[in-house]
Amino acid sequence: MRVLLATYPFGIADPAPRALLRSTGWEIVENPFKRRLKKGEVESILKDIDGVIAGTEPYTREALAPHAGKLKVLARVGIGLDSVDIPACRNMGAMVTYTPDAPSQGVAELTVCQMLNLARHIHESDRSVREGAWNRVVGYLLGELTIGILGLGRIGKIVHRLLKPFECEVLACDIAPDMDFVKANGVQLVDVNELFSRCDLVTVHIPMNKSNRHFIDRDRIARMRTGAMLINTSRGPVLDEAALTDALLQNHLAGAALDVFEREPYEGPLAKMDNVVLTAHMGASANRCRKDMEYQATEDCVRVLQGQAPLRPAPEEE
Repeated sequence: MRVLLATYPFGIADPAPRALLRSTGWEIVENPFKRRLKKGEVESILKDIDGVIAGTEPYTREALAPHAGKLKVLARVGIGLDSVDIPACRNMGAMVTYTPDAPSQGVAELTVCQMLNLARHIHESDRSVREGAWNRVVGYLLGELTIGILGLGRIGKIVHRLLKPFECEVLACDIAPDMDFVKANGVQLVDVNELFSRCDLVTVHIPMNKSNRHFIDRDRIARMRTGAMLINTSRGPVLDEAALTDALLQNHLAGAALDVFEREPYEGPLAKMDNVVLTAHMGASANRCRKDMEYQATEDCVRVLQGQAPLRPAPEEE
């Protein structure tokens, strides 16, 4: 068996995933580029590979079908599956797995970190000190804001819990909310239009699928209050970046924080705006999250290649 470590870096947070692979006696194939793989590079290293420990690199039908004839399992390190053509994998007889729980705390904590950053203008003050200006910008306590959580799944629930000590008003919207969680935590459920129109800050936690592409579009951004802020730590394509750029340039929105983008690495006009915080898809880049994601993905890869059922199979539809 040959297992490709496509995600990079791998095994730095914890040596256990590599140790598990070595214990099988299989050949371990390293990512030759030592960075996130781009379109066109994935297919170049899939030949004669039985299993892939995958990151966010694109596994399209074109990359898989002609090049990955031996592939039996694609184990995604992380939760998002929009970069994987799951039907194409299944047509080839390859199982797809993922690690939906491991990154949730890390993404939620980064989200709240960015709420504090935007509300208190930390990034702007940091820049002013470095430039010798010493600007003390007056911001807001989170308790002064009405915060909207779009998507009350794994991550949205943790964000809701983390906000409790700040005593801010929190609204939430979800197409199929967990009513046990809603009742136990006193969640204020509203529809999507009310969420965008009432909140001072909206944080996005919905999956990327065909119906959610550009879900946050010009119309929804236009509904937001003048001076409101937006955070996206979910998937890049759920947000229309051009619409967000225009809203910021027109001073309709006061700020934004993005960890994910339609094209990564990001190169665009948002990088030139002082009221925008950009991070390099690092929501799950916390030591424990990375350890858990890598081990769980490796565990499922090994299980499938040994003829066992995976513990974390990808859902039928994403």
